[in-house]
Amino acid sequence: MVSLVIGALDGANLLRALAVGFYVAGVAVLIGSFVIGVRGPLRPEWGEDRDGPSPGVRGGLLPRSVRRATSDERSESKRNSFGLFLFGLALVFIGAGFDPTRHFF
Repeated sequence: MVSLVIGALDGANLLRALAVGFYVAGVAVLIGSFVIGVRGPLRPEWGEDRDGPSPGVRGGLLPRSVRRATSDERSESKRNSFGLFLFGLALVFIGAGFDPTRHFF
């Protein structure tokens, strides 16, 4: 919707604006997939008072300590990264389907 509004205000072809919106969203999701996929084996340990009224001495900006990620957390991270990768590719292909400058056949 945002890309359609920007395209209409710019006077551009609305199909091209829609395609660019899908491209941008797809690339953002692909970058998010990469960020989730390259997480290391350590996870922050925030402590019990993370959500309380006084979230620790450091103001809640830094974790109290770090711990090793469990095998479930690592596999969930891989699944999430793979799912986001597929979703990002789907958005890019949908954008290519709307793009009047690209022809499949």
